[in-house]
Amino acid sequence: MAPLALPFVPPAAAVGAYLLVALATGGAVRWRARRYHDDPEGDGETAYRLRRLRRRGVLVGGGVVAAVTVTFRVGTAAGDALAGTPAGTALGDPAAAAVGAAAAYLVPVALVVLATRLATVPHRGAARNLRLRYRDVAAWEVERSGVGVVGLLAAVGAIAAVPAGWPRAVVAVGLAFLATALAPVALVVALRTRWPTDDERDLVADLLPPGVALRVVDNRTRVGSAFAAGVVPGVERVFVTEALFDVLDDDELRAVVAHEVGHHERHHVLLRFSLAALAAGAALGVAGYAPVATMYALLVGAVPLVAGLAWVVRRTEYAADGHAARVVGGPALADALERLAERRYVLDSGGVLGVFAYHPPLAERIRRLRAAPAPERDSRAVEV
Repeated sequence: MAPLALPFVPPAAAVGAYLLVALATGGAVRWRARRYHDDPEGDGETAYRLRRLRRRGVLVGGGVVAAVTVTFRVGTAAGDALAGTPAGTALGDPAAAAVGAAAAYLVPVALVVLATRLATVPHRGAARNLRLRYRDVAAWEVERSGVGVVGLLAAVGAIAAVPAGWPRAVVAVGLAFLATALAPVALVVALRTRWPTDDERDLVADLLPPGVALRVVDNRTRVGSAFAAGVVPGVERVFVTEALFDVLDDDELRAVVAHEVGHHERHHVLLRFSLAALAAGAALGVAGYAPVATMYALLVGAVPLVAGLAWVVRRTEYAADGHAARVVGGPALADALERLAERRYVLDSGGVLGVFAYHPPLAERIRRLRAAPAPERDSRAVEV
């Protein structure tokens, strides 16, 4: 029996289908988010539900657009179309085909992610008591999605231009390391950060080792969080959102910064990158010689691999908590986490999906911090 021949889908029809899926996903998420907002169980439960709703929206909408791309071979068509252009000729056939196919998958998924996130903006702001202007958030989301897609497509083209096998794996890992090293520079622009004021700098100056600098993140792009970025000495950064200076007292803020400094002191950023790069590089290297076996290995091993990586990341969070407890004091960070949880800036991950969470259970972190010994020294003391 001859295989089923699928009808030809004009590019305009494929684009229309993608837009329809993104709009439908965004509309469904917005409708559900409005119902959550009216839920009498309170803002805390609403914040949790909105986060789960965004994830489900991306999963379902992204799955639909991926199915459309695969079913109607849009990726192949996009690769062939790009290869026939002057830009595709300059890239070369393999690279052009890879970039075109990647664009056919990434751009529609990015549209779904954008629609899903924007659909929850008003209710997310209300649940967390944030003053978010829709226009500011939308502009940042579009900018972030666009830069991310362009960066991924450039990486795909560069990797595809290299011979398959271990050379391709080496180039992929090298590009990933370059992106990790330059992340602090990119985030300065993407998150609209600024240098701290004199008062903000003086508050945490003794906590920052040489080569690690503090950047303050605009509330309009990211609210109520702190994180470490960078692996190259001198280009390592601790990012803290403006909201934390308003919500936390001095000791609590110092504890949060000390936690992020702990990630740098213990080289957690490099560790996390190395583990992910090792797995991805091995898969790319083997795929050039045994593509079918690699595909089956990925299908079988993807879930335990992600769970294992999440477990390691949770260990690094405990280690960074320990650094903060030794330098500033465990109770200060515990108080900060409780205050941030009250404001819904920190959301706990529990249940079955907890094995894939990058942060440990909040209650366990707080328990350990309150039981931690007193700081080894007062980090603000002047040594004579």
